[in-house]
Amino acid sequence: MSARPETSENEDRFEPFELAIYRLSPLGFWGTTLTLFLLAAGSYALISTLTQQPPLIETRSDGSRGLPDVAWIAFVLSLIFTAGPALTENGRRYWARFAPQVAQTVAPDGRQQALAFGDGRLPVSTRGMYRLMALLGVIAGLGQNALIMLLQQAPPHLYLGSVGLWFVLISPPLFAVGFRAGYDVAREGGALKQLIRDHVEVDLFHLDRLSVYGSIGLRAALSWMVMAAILLLFLVDANQLWSGLIGVGFAIIGAVSVFTSAVRPVHDRIRRAKAAELDRIHNAMSEQRERALTGDPDAASALAGLTDYEIWIEQRPEWPLSPGVTTRFAFYILIPVVPIAGSYLFEKIADFMIAGGS
Repeated sequence: MSARPETSENEDRFEPFELAIYRLSPLGFWGTTLTLFLLAAGSYALISTLTQQPPLIETRSDGSRGLPDVAWIAFVLSLIFTAGPALTENGRRYWARFAPQVAQTVAPDGRQQALAFGDGRLPVSTRGMYRLMALLGVIAGLGQNALIMLLQQAPPHLYLGSVGLWFVLISPPLFAVGFRAGYDVAREGGALKQLIRDHVEVDLFHLDRLSVYGSIGLRAALSWMVMAAILLLFLVDANQLWSGLIGVGFAIIGAVSVFTSAVRPVHDRIRRAKAAELDRIHNAMSEQRERALTGDPDAASALAGLTDYEIWIEQRPEWPLSPGVTTRFAFYILIPVVPIAGSYLFEKIADFMIAGGS
């Protein structure tokens, strides 16, 4: 487990359960993530095996054996169930790395606030909203199952006597984590914008220091692109096409939102700093212009220097994006392509193993 930076605000902050899972687990990040997936997917396999409604392996109309469509849906939901806490913890680890760099870009009165981002804990004032989001998620998850029973005209005792029991168990925490993640994006984006607006100092001679905000935006966008890739797995099942497309749409909106919340405010600050510096240059040039036009060599030299400085300022980059960040973002766009090939490969491997065992 990585150490968490100390802040004077720790007593006024709380740890969400998504992070507590990883902090308390002795298995490390990957071991805990794998355990969460096995817990979700394994419980489906157990319920399917016990109820046989449907069986884990079914015989298709053409005589071949394979996984039923509902098993694929359970597999994707298990990935989402796992990715939610994993991406939250991964985000905390990234912030712990970025927070000291962010602290170097802000005024002294904002450094404690910058370091608090890397703590992983949240302001106590938001605890009520996180609990409300969890409650709404539980209600939405149960409501979804009630709607399925209504549409399929399945009595509760029959639904709970099938793999429907798994969906009843998995949907509430799945929706709860999703609702909390959505709120967390809005909260973190707002807090970051406030930090940038109130405390970031722009030094036009050291704009490279601000590239950390591009890295933050890229990290956040990566998390949402990974989620979009998982949601694209729904597209393998034609019956889940609209669910997949809607989910991917929300994931892309989330990626754009978190990226712009980190990058756009810094861009605005840089533009304002450049405009202010250009105003100073133009005022100084107007003072030297008349003397330069009368033949004063010192004024002409100063005017030439100011002209060069003006060009240099105008050419300073306005976005906190290093070449490395831009290159990685281009590669991240390809992430959603992975599940298409992966799902095809997974289906072929599963069918091969099932056929070999029959």
